[in-house]
Amino acid sequence: ETDDFKANNIDTSWLDGIIKEKSVTVDVANDDVVVGAAVFKAFQHVKSVTDEVMESFRKGQVSTGDIPGINSFDIEVAYMDMKYPFHVERVSGDVYKFSIGSNELEVEVTQTAEGALLAKYGGESHRILGMDEPLGLRLSLDGNTILMPTIFDPSELVSDVTGKVVRYLQDNGSNVESGQPYIEVEAMKMIIPIKATESGKITHNLSPGSVISAGDLLASLELKDPSKVKKIGTFD
Repeated sequence: ETDDFKANNIDTSWLDGIIKEKSVTVDVANDDVVVGAAVFKAFQHVKSVTDEVMESFRKGQVSTGDIPGINSFDIEVAYMDMKYPFHVERVSGDVYKFSIGSNELEVEVTQTAEGALLAKYGGESHRILGMDEPLGLRLSLDGNTILMPTIFDPSELVSDVTGKVVRYLQDNGSNVESGQPYIEVEAMKMIIPIKATESGKITHNLSPGSVISAGDLLASLELKDPSKVKKIGTFD
């Protein structure tokens, strides 16, 4: 770990620099990193949804619509230019079954007093800690720290707010320039224009009135400069 990493003084230029210098080495098998990240994400999902359900009960709301999502859900892990889409089923309170393609893995997960996760699978036990950060997931696996950057596709224009679509500002198939507003959304009783992050030909993904959440795909771009797209594979 570098001094800047330990002090959390990191940004994208820092990440690019250490990759270029090859100053980060990780002595952990890729499969264990992916499974470790999947376990962390699955545990966090269950905890988050459970907390939301319990809070609704405390408020006297008896809707059970979110409960199935505690025991059956999808997560995605991205690592080394590959996406890993997992389907997760809770077999019991502390046993998770991860499915990807034709592969399945059952993992027993318990949380220690200090908040670490102990994951048992394949006859081995692994200690997992994780923290979601602006650059991605900082994962600690058996004492090794791995930064798993969030994959950013410049051809995808996504929402960073929750609200609804008011209107697109260019016709479908028209050109939009980087920094130019391409859509107006209503959020917190305000009309907010969202700007394109790259230049290209726009394809609308939604229609006016659509309800949106942060992270939803609003539009796609056929980039003016296709070289800016980094090819990411999907594990199957």
